[in-house]
Amino acid sequence: MLNVPSQSFPAPRSQQRVASGGRSKVPLKQGRSLMDWIRLTKSGKDLTGLKGRLIEVTEEELKKHNKKDDCWICIRGLYYRKCQLISKEDVTHDTRLFCLMLPPSTHLQVPIGQHVYLKLPITGTEIVKPYTPVSGSLLSEFKEPVLPNNKYIYFLIKIYPTGLFTPELDRLQIGDFVSVSSPEGNFKISKFQELEDLFLLAAGTGFTPMVKILNYALTDIPSLRKVKLMFFNKTEDDIIWRSQLEKLAFKDKRLDVEFVLSAPISEWNGKQGHISPALLSEFLKRNLDKSKVLVCICGPVPFTEQGVRLLHDLNFSKNEIHSFTA
Repeated sequence: MLNVPSQSFPAPRSQQRVASGGRSKVPLKQGRSLMDWIRLTKSGKDLTGLKGRLIEVTEEELKKHNKKDDCWICIRGLYYRKCQLISKEDVTHDTRLFCLMLPPSTHLQVPIGQHVYLKLPITGTEIVKPYTPVSGSLLSEFKEPVLPNNKYIYFLIKIYPTGLFTPELDRLQIGDFVSVSSPEGNFKISKFQELEDLFLLAAGTGFTPMVKILNYALTDIPSLRKVKLMFFNKTEDDIIWRSQLEKLAFKDKRLDVEFVLSAPISEWNGKQGHISPALLSEFLKRNLDKSKVLVCICGPVPFTEQGVRLLHDLNFSKNEIHSFTA
């Protein structure tokens, strides 16, 4: 298994690199055709020399095999680095904030809206799960960060007691290691250009992509007039970073936050229920009739699928909607 960042392969001067005039083709030897290659691949001959085994290959090792007569091909390359767990704190009764330290002399920049994969060996098998990195705090822009951002990566992760991956992750001790992949995802930051209204719909830990989006939107989009977050949870105890969201909304009047609970206590005065046309039609009001708008949605699959259907019913176009899935 070849795991490397896609941007590092092929090498800049490789004949496989796409140039401005198109792909540079490597000519076959005289008398050879594409059919010779097809017959060879179907011959059953072990072309890899690995006898059917999968091996982990580092970026440095792959670079050694980027020659005309010795070329390794990387398909969907994800480069994993071993990161050390340095802190773990409770955020809710079942959600933790994990802080991992990158290996020395390495760098991992995860673009806004993209995710990485965490990998752990569990009962003899490597299990991989996607997670979206977050900032250490929603309010980090208002105070000096405790840890330098370029050395640490944070994750908000819900622990499922009967799950396979998260209980094992939760059992890790400070100093243990977790493998973290290079980033992946199709969200483009260009969606924010000239944006005026930003609506965020999140359910549970579907809130995680919204963390960096919120911080970026409120600090780096000059055209932005309004950001509205509708955050769906079961109970008040399930709301991630509630106090931070309320403080952020107090500090920046462009931000409105609404909490919706599906199983609230009788004293709850906020909104109740599940995602619905009634809730969305009231919530999704543009600042101006023709303002440029983006709606981001993330949560469990049924929530996201239902939400996207409702958004289309409310006449939001495909280009005005981004659903986060991994």
